[in-house]
Amino acid sequence: MKEHCLNCKYYQIHETTSGFCRVEILTAKESGCKKKNKPLVEAEHTCERWKNCGQTYYIRLGWIKNKEKEMLA
Repeated sequence: MKEHCLNCKYYQIHETTSGFCRVEILTAKESGCKKKNKPLVEAEHTCERWKNCGQTYYIRLGWIKNKEKEMLA
């Protein structure tokens, strides 16, 4: 399995191609930067903190396919 954000435990989906990394959000909060915007990451991004999200990956894929159908309609 390719280790990218879309199938990572820490990824929070936002749009069909991007989302937020929960680890980066926690890091920003811990550094006292509460006003800092959530940094967007691409679904295909990779990093060393990757953890397999298991079944959630397929739920995300279904959500993306549904959103793409809505955009085409």
